[in-house]
Amino acid sequence: MENTVVKRLVMTSAFAGAFFAVPLVGEATLGDNTLKPGTTHADVQQLQSILKQKGYFKDSQTTTYFGPVTKKAVMDFQRANGLVVDGIVGKNTYSKLLQKSFQDTAPKPAPKPIIAKPSATTPVANTSTKEMKLYSTGQAVMKLQQDLKFLGFFTYYKTTDYYGTITTEAVRKFQISQKLKATGVADAKTQELIRKAVAAKKATAAPPKPKPTPAPSKPATPPASKPQPTSKDLKFGTTGPEVKHLQTRLKNLGFFTYPIITDYFGTVTEDSVEAFQKAQGLPVTGVVTQSVLDKMTEVENKKPETVKTPNEVTINVIANAAELMGTPYVWAGTTPSGFDCSGFIQYVFAKEDVALPRTVAQMWNATTAVSKPAVGDLVFFETYATGPSHLGIYLGNDQFVHSGSSTGVTISNLTYKYWQDRYLGSKRINY
Repeated sequence: MENTVVKRLVMTSAFAGAFFAVPLVGEATLGDNTLKPGTTHADVQQLQSILKQKGYFKDSQTTTYFGPVTKKAVMDFQRANGLVVDGIVGKNTYSKLLQKSFQDTAPKPAPKPIIAKPSATTPVANTSTKEMKLYSTGQAVMKLQQDLKFLGFFTYYKTTDYYGTITTEAVRKFQISQKLKATGVADAKTQELIRKAVAAKKATAAPPKPKPTPAPSKPATPPASKPQPTSKDLKFGTTGPEVKHLQTRLKNLGFFTYPIITDYFGTVTEDSVEAFQKAQGLPVTGVVTQSVLDKMTEVENKKPETVKTPNEVTINVIANAAELMGTPYVWAGTTPSGFDCSGFIQYVFAKEDVALPRTVAQMWNATTAVSKPAVGDLVFFETYATGPSHLGIYLGNDQFVHSGSSTGVTISNLTYKYWQDRYLGSKRINY
């Protein structure tokens, strides 16, 4: 038990280090103010960034001033979404804007007319080495994400044809692993190294080709029915419900740490299996045979039911939050596909069997006020409505993790003027 707590504490410390390395977001949560022509405010820059991601704001630079270009972009967005076309960003326009504001798919341009159909002998230009970077779109971007996901660098739950902040970070991680300059831009050299890494991994993971077997001679009597196998080996590339069940078991044993259970046996599952095999003194192959499944059952039967201390709950809550960094904001969202602010808090505590009510106001009423927050306490703010309307989890050093409407799950600082002006207080959960 003590070893488990120490291991979890070390993991959480590593996650906290990752937290504090992230640039802090100190700007207002988009949606607090009505924006219209002539406004000068930090929210205008966030508005322009979201409109730019959605393909409506065409200027190369964003500013804090709501001018004619911003008004035209807002009106174009309102017209495309069936809203009142007045160029003013009020409640209804905010609602539409923030439905998918993180790793969003940019609108596809109208297809160009086909001038001539190439013949079978016409050489096709190789566009795979065209440089890709933030805001790039197209099938090449989706292929890049798929390759990075195969290599374990792109961890978002789905791939898109839009090069956003998640893709940029995945490219940076790959570049660091290859000792390249970590620019986040997929230039020709980076793409070539990605292709080579994918090819090398597929070559080592490809199963041997089965030898052809001669056709059996016709039996004199009807053959007896063959017994069906009770299990099959699970390995890299396997898909199906058996993989989901395997991931769930490994997660319960503390080896599968990815936030989402899938039906695909990829690099994360393979690493989890190898960690389990190493811990149990089994051959470290990454392949789940019947003997591995039997050992998992044996460990599960020995695993004692323990009551977590408050410190252990706090450590685990912070680790759970760390795994969700970058998850997009979704209005009324309560899953790793997207969270609103209270849905995020409810989710990370529920994973530790701590039940919280659904709304910010209800959480405010269900917790105990403290004069100064400690790690794991909730910090409350008055943003778009009177009373508590936003919250996060205090991490120490004036920092807190929360799901912001324009940032998704991120870290912010209590000392920034925006949060200081709206801070209501901190409260402690009784568990």
